[in-house]
Amino acid sequence: MSADIDPVTFEILRNALVAAVDEMGVMLEKVAFSLVVSEGRDFSTSISDKAGDLIADGTEDLPTHVGTLPFAIRAILDQIGEANLKRGDLIIMNDPYLGGTHCQDFRMVMPFYWESELIAMVHSSVHLSDAGGRVPGSFQIDARSAYEEALYVPPIHLVREGVLDNEVLALILRNIRVPDVSVGDITAMVEACRTGEARMVSLFAKYGRDLMVAEMEELKNHSRSLLEKHFSKLKEGTYHFTDFIDYDPGVEADERERLPVVLEMTVEKDRVIYDFSRSAGQTLGAVNIPRALLWSAVVVATKAIFPDVPVNQGIYNAVEVVAPDGLIVTAAFPAATSAGVSNCYEKVTGCILGCFLQVLPERSMAANANISNFVLGGVDPRPGRGGEFLMYDWTAGGYGARPGKKDNHSAMSLLCSGTRNQPIEMMERAYPVIFDGYGFIPDSPGPGRHRGGMGIYRSFELTHGAYGVISVVGDREEIPAWGFDGGQPGNLGDGLLYKAGTDDEVVVGVKRSGFPVAAGWKIRYWEGGGGGYQEPWRRPVEWVLEDVQNGYVTVEGAKRDYSTVIETTDERIMEYSINQEATEDLRSKQRAGS
Repeated sequence: MSADIDPVTFEILRNALVAAVDEMGVMLEKVAFSLVVSEGRDFSTSISDKAGDLIADGTEDLPTHVGTLPFAIRAILDQIGEANLKRGDLIIMNDPYLGGTHCQDFRMVMPFYWESELIAMVHSSVHLSDAGGRVPGSFQIDARSAYEEALYVPPIHLVREGVLDNEVLALILRNIRVPDVSVGDITAMVEACRTGEARMVSLFAKYGRDLMVAEMEELKNHSRSLLEKHFSKLKEGTYHFTDFIDYDPGVEADERERLPVVLEMTVEKDRVIYDFSRSAGQTLGAVNIPRALLWSAVVVATKAIFPDVPVNQGIYNAVEVVAPDGLIVTAAFPAATSAGVSNCYEKVTGCILGCFLQVLPERSMAANANISNFVLGGVDPRPGRGGEFLMYDWTAGGYGARPGKKDNHSAMSLLCSGTRNQPIEMMERAYPVIFDGYGFIPDSPGPGRHRGGMGIYRSFELTHGAYGVISVVGDREEIPAWGFDGGQPGNLGDGLLYKAGTDDEVVVGVKRSGFPVAAGWKIRYWEGGGGGYQEPWRRPVEWVLEDVQNGYVTVEGAKRDYSTVIETTDERIMEYSINQEATEDLRSKQRAGS
């Protein structure tokens, strides 16, 4: 601690700032109109200092959003200027190249003044159901330019000194679908920021300006010092890992090839350098990420490895990122980026996990299944409804297996701590759909001594004669979630199926925008399992039997993947037993060949 603040006061104020951010999140969740925000919690809130350095986020915020915040604040200061900010102002933006994430994530920033001094910025972000563009939901996977994707909003005043600019709001709402829903989410962002401002006023009134400013600076120093201490215990050296995006959706099918995201991670004393210079160049299709999202992925993955380090600017200050402009991880405007979070972003985090498996395996894990963004948009013909609807979902799947733990999490929103699965019952009330299936996919995890988490599927159809179009953006349809140290990859699959289970079944995949659908046909979409850890034949047979009993692994999968022969004792009550002799015979052959 510095001379200005003692450890007890430091912890009290640190938790007070986190609590303030959490209260902002509660306000946002309760005021928002869309299921995406109110049920799925696809939002974030945070506090930064006046220069944009991140000070505090909440306990349930979306880290992908928060990771880009310093870039957003600096863009506001560069484009609007501190002199043009006043008490009560609110700035709105969604431009990924100016510190946003993807185009659907709108961000609100409010300056906080104590007396007449600009001290800090409070922030809220939500994923609006739509941001304009060619397809409902704005996920245009094969867009070759940002101009095709959405309405890009640079930093602009929505509220000036407490007064809403109705013309700016009208401009935004006129260019997006479902404005009656989106206006509620925008209002929620406004009220979340005002809640943050009120809590900051309370803290400054109670503890004083000097102590609060000292706390904000000490928070950054504390996180940096703590992370550097962790780094100093690592074995020095350079570690390499490469992960791949299936292909560039902006090129013709016969020209497609996998796209490498390459990391060279160097540990030098108390510092880590992430070098992505050898990654693929930016693509024609929308799988790129700009530099702010690269930094977000680096901070999120580093924090995951060292969970005791509080999230703030200190993490940014403890690492170095090397990546020239024009790569798939540092795309230049106007490259398309709407599918970047579900493609390139995940490969950046995967590379960091892969490098740390080599140097600190007990803190890392194999590859997660790849998140997919799914949107169904159309006209709601139900009595008393009418107008357009947008159903947006991000699929949950399996985490990668890890050392020192039996298995890892299933049905989790990957990279999105704080988000929740949207209940299908709520979707059925909000949209003209009915679900007939939602569950785990047997044999989806990557086999290993510790298997990956389970993949899941959802199955539904449109009702009341409704029709619309589907867009789905994801990855790992061709290159699965990798395993580690002999662990096997997670499952490959078809992504999204239309007319599922019929002779006319259509494999839509995980990279398709604007695919037409109609009522009466099954639509099935899935998220895969995570990669496994160590050879599957090392898995205790009792664990395999338990997986079979739970329906996670089939009898055939147990034999094929785990060299474990399971016999059905009583099919009526799903009673199983292990054939020990046959199992030992299979496993002895595996041991001999290993």
